[in-house]
Order: sequence, then C-alpha cells, then structure tokens
Amino acid sequence: SESPWRVTQRGWNWAYSYKTSVSEWQSLLARAKNGDREAEWEVADRYADGCKDNRGKVIVRRSPAKAAQWRAAEHGSGPAQNNLGILLGNGNGVRKNVEEALVWLRKAFRAGDPCARQNIAITYRENGDLKTAVKWFRKAAEASDGDALIQLGIHYYWGKGVRKDPRAAVHCFRTATKAKNISGVGRDDAFFFLGIAYHEGCGVRASMPSAMRFFKRANIDGDHAAANGMLRKLRP
Repeated sequence: SESPWRVTQRGWNWAYSYKTSVSEWQSLLARAKNGDREAEWEVADRYADGCKDNRGKVIVRRSPAKAAQWRAAEHGSGPAQNNLGILLGNGNGVRKNVEEALVWLRKAFRAGDPCARQNIAITYRENGDLKTAVKWFRKAAEASDGDALIQLGIHYYWGKGVRKDPRAAVHCFRTATKAKNISGVGRDDAFFFLGIAYHEGCGVRASMPSAMRFFKRANIDGDHAAANGMLRKLRP
C-alpha cells in the first residue's frame, strides 16, 4: 500500500458533541472577550465542533473559520495552538497553509501540548516528507505516546521514510498494546497490525491462529472494519 496508515482510519464526526445552554454560552463568551485564556480556548473549541442544548437546539453553529479567529493560540494556550495548526494543515474552514500550520504546532510543542509531536509528524507525512514524519513520530513515541508508537511501527513495517524493519515494527505494535497513554481505537489498531504481521510472517514466525486471535481482539467491539474484513477473508 502507498499509504498503509490509511488502512485503519475511521471517519469520525464530532459535530455538535458539546451540550450547553444559552446562558452558559453567553457567560463563556463574555469571559473570552475579557481575555480569559482558558475561556478563549473553550470558545474556539465550541466553534470548531458546534454546540446544542439538551433538547437538541443548536446554540453555537459549527464554524471552523471562527474557531481559528479566536486569540487563545496567540496568548500561549498549547491546546489552542495545536488545534489551530490542525485547522491550517487540513484547510478545514480556513485557507490551507502548511508552513503556518507547522509554526503553530511547534509553538504547541514548546508549550508542552502532548498531542503536538504526533500532529507535527502527521502534517509532514500528509505533505510527503516521510523522513521528517518518522523523526517526529519517534519523538512522540519516546514521550510515551502509544498512538504515535503504532504510526512509527507502520513506517518500519512498510519501509516508508525509514529502512524497512519488520522486527522493530512488531516490537512497536506489541509495546503499544500494553501502553498506558494510548486511545482505545489506537490499542485496537495495534492488535490489528500485529495480526497482519503474524498473517504475513513478517517480523515474526507466521501463525494463522495468532493472526486470527489478534484480529478478533482488534474487532472486540465490532467496529474495526479492517480487522473484520481480515476475519471474513480468513475464516474457512
């Protein structure tokens, strides 16, 4: 695969996941306008995803452009700088500007945002600089980011931006399955890629029972399309 990291990507939709009332929104907006850095970040976040009240009425209409306009990033909020970098890198509601995206993501990294390293790596990867992407995935993995460890393993397994090293890849995937700082979907992906390694006999001795076991673990909630596809393919 030209882009093996896309195999397990999911189409998340976080739109209108926040719940708030009109009075709560007005209070938050007033604090933000008075220069409260935390409130500025929350306002930007609410504009990014949108808000509804408990009855489902839209209180804040989703607007990535307005999310990007709020000043929290300029005031030094690491999470806001990270999110602004993502918006600029994706061109989500704003004009895409990869160079400026990396500026904000690096500021977020220096401000201590835990997600910045991996987002810098993803930005480089999405724009074709795989070697630099691997460098930043490694930095993130060394900082105990389990999700980044999976991405590093993917690059090792398929030799994208780094010398192909299936054994190192398997080590990454196996370590990620036990990581403390990892998302639930990330852990599922780690089991999935272990299943691929055992299925192909690459980096480990081929074992169909082990491959099936790891695919089943990856699809434990029934929502891992790639693992489910492999299970359907391999079942007699």
